[in-house]
Amino acid sequence: MLAVLVCAVLLSFGAVPAAAPVQAAAYGAPRFTDPMALYDAATARVALTAANGSVSYSVASAEGGLLRQGTATVSSGAGSIDLRTLGPGYFKLTVRNTAGSASTDLGIVARLATTPTTKSPFGTTAHPGIHWQLNHAAASRALGLSTTRVDWRWERMATFISGFYRWDTVGEAEIKRLRALGIRPSLVIAYHGLCDGALTPSSTTCINEYAKFARATAQRFGTTVDYAVYNEWNAATNTGSCGRSADCYMKLLKPAAAAIRAAAPGARVLGPALGAVDDWWAVDGPAYTWFQRFVQLGGAGHVDLVTIHNYSVTTAPDGKGERAVRNAKALLAAAGISKPVVMEEAGYPTVADGLPEYLQAAFMARDAAAVLTAGAATYMPYGLVDNYNDRAHAESNFGLFRHEAVNGGRLVPKQAAVTQAVLSRLLAGAVSRGEEKLGTGTRSMMWRMADGRTLRIVWTTDKTRTLEIGGSTGVAATDWLGRPVPTLLTGGKRQMVIGGIPAFVTTPAGTTARVF
Repeated sequence: MLAVLVCAVLLSFGAVPAAAPVQAAAYGAPRFTDPMALYDAATARVALTAANGSVSYSVASAEGGLLRQGTATVSSGAGSIDLRTLGPGYFKLTVRNTAGSASTDLGIVARLATTPTTKSPFGTTAHPGIHWQLNHAAASRALGLSTTRVDWRWERMATFISGFYRWDTVGEAEIKRLRALGIRPSLVIAYHGLCDGALTPSSTTCINEYAKFARATAQRFGTTVDYAVYNEWNAATNTGSCGRSADCYMKLLKPAAAAIRAAAPGARVLGPALGAVDDWWAVDGPAYTWFQRFVQLGGAGHVDLVTIHNYSVTTAPDGKGERAVRNAKALLAAAGISKPVVMEEAGYPTVADGLPEYLQAAFMARDAAAVLTAGAATYMPYGLVDNYNDRAHAESNFGLFRHEAVNGGRLVPKQAAVTQAVLSRLLAGAVSRGEEKLGTGTRSMMWRMADGRTLRIVWTTDKTRTLEIGGSTGVAATDWLGRPVPTLLTGGKRQMVIGGIPAFVTTPAGTTARVF
């Protein structure tokens, strides 16, 4: 992110003694116990504790409409609410008994137990050092991600003895969990050591120390992870005296990349993780000119994946992230270089009195569809969880999940998390067929799905319209939360209303579409 993330203080804990048995009567008011409020539609049961007896519950839709009411039995302090027949979507569950009540938002996703991982074109960023008690790997798996960035902070591991490090055990545990679930970790090797006044390395001595740390890291993990050389060198994360130019970045990248490859032949190096917002990627914009210089200096020759960032923080995403990808690919192509381009960070904050959560989800889906269609190898919304529990601070509220402190340590999804889980399963193994031209004000990104069907992610940029699919069988449409979209059969064709929130429409291959 373009603002500097405050370092979390990590505490070491000894063994925790076993808790004494709790009598059922002590449970009292309802409390939800699932560590993550994302459920598979076929098996959705919400676990809770409460006083023995019965609890009443109600379920509301994302729009606030009452969908269901009922009761459930609690025995030995444990119970559950059966939501298996509710279907996919985003809901608010409220549970009550005579001692009190509890509410939670939750997501239900079709085929959540099916995890695409390596075939998924999606990833994100996790901060185990901030959220040390969370299982980021389990959340990444539920979202259907293939890769997750993990902080690998030099300043937390550096010592006054060159080449000796206090390894980040919290980060290592998360890396191990990610690998066990088939999710590729990407280690962000940043930001400073104890040299150069504890600033971003600029001197030859300090740059060599950074390269030494990168080499030791590669010796530790080998080819099981990817290695990102710094993060947003052109932004506030860079405090070094050399400056934020591509020329200065190259002084760090070349020895670091060489050190990583020497220690772990075949390892993948990522960079430059170039920070950008709004129009920075326009021709002659600050990100464009920085990247142009990076390519001229041969920077792309030192990385295996070209990573860029773009935040459309003040506007809808259309034309922004996709332009960043196209311009980056064009500059690479002009230099005779063909390498994967990854949109490594993008997103919107759901800050108080700012963007509502449903728009975060809608804009993410629009941006992801356009960016992948523009040729990005991977799209990585930032980030997995809100950084801090501060609703007034934009930097703290980019997460797909809300901060765990809001929900008693549980991971509760925003609507964007449900959208991400739906998208990952639709696009796993899919091949882009480009953008379908349906007229001004309508955008339709097309894919050939792994099973041969055609997927359209379609939305409008001005007003609602009617989408007509040229066929009546094999047509299915869902909204951004995975809920079925009503269609009208007329004249042997399917019609549906579309607007600014994308619809996901699957049809047999070769089916035509028009908008009016």
